[in-house]
Amino acid sequence: MIEITNKVEEAKLITHSGIFHPDDVFSTAFLSKIYPDSKVIRVNNVSETTKDQIVYDIGFGRFDHHGPDAKWRNEKIKYSSLGLLWKEYGVEYLKNITDNYEDVWNRIDTKLVCQIDGIDNGNFPTITADYELMDLDHIIDLYNSNWNEEKNNDSNFIRAVSVASEIFDNLVRREIAYSMAFAMVKEAIKNTSNNLLILDKYIPYEEALFSDNNSANIKAVIFPATRGGYTIKPVTVGNGSYELKYNFPKEWWGLHDEELVEKSGVKTAKFLHSNGFIAVTDNLDDAVLLCNYLV
Repeated sequence: MIEITNKVEEAKLITHSGIFHPDDVFSTAFLSKIYPDSKVIRVNNVSETTKDQIVYDIGFGRFDHHGPDAKWRNEKIKYSSLGLLWKEYGVEYLKNITDNYEDVWNRIDTKLVCQIDGIDNGNFPTITADYELMDLDHIIDLYNSNWNEEKNNDSNFIRAVSVASEIFDNLVRREIAYSMAFAMVKEAIKNTSNNLLILDKYIPYEEALFSDNNSANIKAVIFPATRGGYTIKPVTVGNGSYELKYNFPKEWWGLHDEELVEKSGVKTAKFLHSNGFIAVTDNLDDAVLLCNYLV
């Protein structure tokens, strides 16, 4: 685990002191994966450093974004320290973890790094909700000292880095799994019949399904249910949407067991959700048969 030091000559990593934000916290968490058991110093100013030290989010150098030469990731968003470090070291880091390193790099860049870059550079999203959102920026800020507490924030910083490190590891693991699933679903789509995508087990399928031109006529996805039998998921109108593109007869919605069997004529039909988005049968043949009623 990374440690704080107050001696600059001991430090491998150098960042700013005071209040911390997701960019310096996640930058430190990421660098701790590359340089485990290294030490970090948080300073007000950067003086002389060695070529082996990495300075970020301070000093107007290679991994800082506060100076006039700050780099833009696109026409709207500048890189933060995390974006600059991820661009420099991310692919090489992932090469040691997954063969799909380029795809996983892009996924993490899109889902985490770009968000931190944008918010740290003042590009705040407009969100309409009936409640206040506790986003990543606010969660990390919870670890800063409050106004009525001791202002030495170094121990709080390490606590925040520990949390960020766990989030980062979980995200990497999740996106590697999703990248694998994407390739598997793409292959499965080639073998579809009866307008049904049948999977040997549940894997996240939506992203691949809606990015494949060959899947336009697929009505439902079928896979083994975790509690036995087979799950049927009618296809929605798009990735992330809850609106169904294909529907079972609405008079069946909410039926189960004998009632559903009587209405459908499918002997092992067990359950149809009250909103129609999931059905269950005892065997695969009956799952396919039930899907004949999707319109």
